[in-house]
Amino acid sequence: MIKRLYLLPVLSFFSLTSFAGYGIITTLEAPIVRSLNVDAPTVMTARKGQKIYIHDKYFKNGPNDVIYIKEDKNQDFGAFETEEGYEKFYETLDKNGQKAYISRYYVKLITNDQREFTQKITPFKPDPNDYRLAEPLPENYPFQSPEMGRARVSLSMGPDIKSNYNYNSILTEEDFSNRYGFELAFGRKANWDTENRFYFGAIVQAWTSEARFQLFDDRKTTESRSQLSAGPYLSYDPYRDNDMRLTMEASLLVSYTRNLVKQTDLSGFSEERLFSGLGFSPRLSSYIQWKTMSQSVRFISGFDVQFYMPQSLTSSTEPISDFWNEFEDETDRVSIPLTAHWSLFLGIQTDF
Repeated sequence: MIKRLYLLPVLSFFSLTSFAGYGIITTLEAPIVRSLNVDAPTVMTARKGQKIYIHDKYFKNGPNDVIYIKEDKNQDFGAFETEEGYEKFYETLDKNGQKAYISRYYVKLITNDQREFTQKITPFKPDPNDYRLAEPLPENYPFQSPEMGRARVSLSMGPDIKSNYNYNSILTEEDFSNRYGFELAFGRKANWDTENRFYFGAIVQAWTSEARFQLFDDRKTTESRSQLSAGPYLSYDPYRDNDMRLTMEASLLVSYTRNLVKQTDLSGFSEERLFSGLGFSPRLSSYIQWKTMSQSVRFISGFDVQFYMPQSLTSSTEPISDFWNEFEDETDRVSIPLTAHWSLFLGIQTDF
C-alpha cells in the first residue's frame, strides 16, 4: 500500500508530461522564473541546447500544430497567440516539479515535422541572444583608454567659389583657378562609445585661389582670395577591417574670407582694395583610412562638400578712382551667394 502511494506523484508527473511539448534552449544560460514577470525571482537556469518541458497549452492538438504568426510591425515573429493576446512566457516546470516560466526569447519549440527544416532557431529580429562583438575588435580590447585621440593633416584641391566684386562695367571674360588648401584636425573618442567609432573635436582649415576678369571698358582685374575656417566636428566609422576604415564626418565652420581686388586700366593705372567678412559654412566629408606599416598611422583620401551661406564682403577703405561703386553702397561689395563646393584631399592621420 505504501509503495502505491509513492508511485502516485511519479505517475501523475508522467501523465502530465506525456501530453506536453518540449523546447530547446537557444541562449547561453536562460533563467526560469517563478511568475510571469521578467523581474520575478529565478528558481533555476537552463543551459544552451538543453531540452526542457513546455506545457501542452502552447501547442494546438500537440507539438505538430504549434501556432506561429507572421512577422508584422507590431509583433515579433515567433510569438504565439492565446485568448489573452500574445504570450511572452512559456509555462514549464522547475527541477522540483513546480510550475515555473521561461521567456519565449530563450527557447525554440520542437514541432517534430517539416517545419524543423524551415523554422529558424531564433526567428526574432534582432536576435536577442546574439552576443557577438562586431569584427574586427577595437584596438586594445577589452581595455579601453580614456585618452584615445586622433589627429590628421591633409592637403586639398577643388573648384573655386564663383563670386566676384560687383563691377560697374560688364564682364567680358572670366577665369577662375582651382583653390588649394590644407587642414588640421584634432579629436578624441566619445566617452560613451565602447567600439571606438565616434570622435569629436575641432578643425582648422585654410585655402587660397585667384580669379582674373576682363571688363567691357578694357580694364583688367585680379581677385586674390583666401579663407581661414575653424569649428567643431563629429565623425563616425561605419566600416572597418584590418586594413581599411571608412569615416563619415560633419562639421560647422566659422569662416573669415578675404578678397583682394586689383583693377588696372589701359594706361597702367591700378588700384586695389581689400574686402573681408565672417560667415558660416557647414561641411560634410567622407574619407578612407589606409593602413601603413605603423598601426597608429594611416594614409587618408577622400572628398568634402562645403556649403556657403549668403554673405557679403565689405571694405573699410574708400576708393580713389571711379573703378568702384559708391563707397559703402549696397553694390560696393563682394557678394557670395548660397552655394556648395567640393574638393578632394589627401593626408595622414594618427591615433594617440
